[in-house]
Amino acid sequence: MVYVKPFKGVRYNLEKSLLKNVIAPPYDVISGEMREKLLTKSPYNIVKLILPEGDDRYEKAAKEYKTWKEEGILVKDQVPAFYIYEQEYEYEGTTYVRTGFIGLLKLEELGKGKVFPHEKTLSGPKEDRFNLMKACRTNFSQIFGLYMDKENKLERVFSSVKKDMAVSSAVDIYGVKNTLWTVDDEELKEKIEKFMIDKAVYIADGHHRYETALNFKKYMRELNGDDPEDTKPYDYVMMMFVNFYDEGLKIFPTHRVIRIDENFDETAFLEKLKGYFNVKEIAFDEKDVFLKEDGDKKIIWKHKDKYYGLTVLDNVFEKLHPIYRKVNTYILQEIVLKEIMGFEEEKILRKDGIYFVQSEDEIEKLAKKYSVTSFLLKGIDIEIIRDISESGLVMPQKSTYFYPKLQTGLVINEL
Repeated sequence: MVYVKPFKGVRYNLEKSLLKNVIAPPYDVISGEMREKLLTKSPYNIVKLILPEGDDRYEKAAKEYKTWKEEGILVKDQVPAFYIYEQEYEYEGTTYVRTGFIGLLKLEELGKGKVFPHEKTLSGPKEDRFNLMKACRTNFSQIFGLYMDKENKLERVFSSVKKDMAVSSAVDIYGVKNTLWTVDDEELKEKIEKFMIDKAVYIADGHHRYETALNFKKYMRELNGDDPEDTKPYDYVMMMFVNFYDEGLKIFPTHRVIRIDENFDETAFLEKLKGYFNVKEIAFDEKDVFLKEDGDKKIIWKHKDKYYGLTVLDNVFEKLHPIYRKVNTYILQEIVLKEIMGFEEEKILRKDGIYFVQSEDEIEKLAKKYSVTSFLLKGIDIEIIRDISESGLVMPQKSTYFYPKLQTGLVINEL
């Protein structure tokens, strides 16, 4: 069973800070340049806490957090609540709205109950997030989870809450409007808890933070000698829950850019590709059409100003695991990167010579700095994520890019 519950969130005091100046994207998409830009907006931007700098950076973040609470920059809600979180954004000329709720999820081992992952994790990010959690005793960022609600039953709860005035709203750096309402009515809170109890939860984003929360729970229970029957704050983690069938849920592709040396032979590489793919040169304006039909088994190789459409040969396709046949990032990784280009698994995990980008503009920026070749992909379908998760398999890292990104700083959970 899945246990969710409301909590007393810590939020920015809007009498002392403009929300748009203090929220930030998730820590793992923030570059050094973006960090500095966020801090120019406000010395109280949450990035100072989620990405502290210096030798004693975790202790600095803990001290800063304590000071901000003492100064009233951050204040804790007096009543446990769920938080309705709405994001309004524009994509290809159409306005979309994605709605979910933020609450606490009782931790359980991944894949052994009702919580399912779909991506591999790395030890480095988990160690970093663990040290921050140990110093600050908080969840600064909400994990992104998905649940299934075909009949949109919870939407009725959301709609009733949205009739009241929002407690906060801000447009983020991507131009997305982020709005928050509190659900402190006992009857509505109970409805949410009861609805979620038999649901499965699929982690969309935040695998490292979920596993870090598990590690922190184990650490604290051993440290305190807790009775296994007692429930503690660190048995839970803050999560944003979104319906699989929410019309505003978008998954964008993450393309791959590969560093190459000066001796890279385009013709020889093309011949190697033909051993695994049907290859044809395509025009710039044919890209989207090419990937749209059977896009799971198709990849576009972009080299300099040329585009090549790659379609997996039937005899190669049939050798793949049935579920992985639907995952173009897996086909790219296993066939192109490993088999043809000779990348080791560790090298890929370290992102050694590989860049993960969302647009061709980013590809062009990298091409101006380095010698590169790149591969364009279609976004993964939402149903494939569920299939992968429930099968106990995982996709290559950066297979999914959920848009819009959840903003950090709207609400904080103390442990």
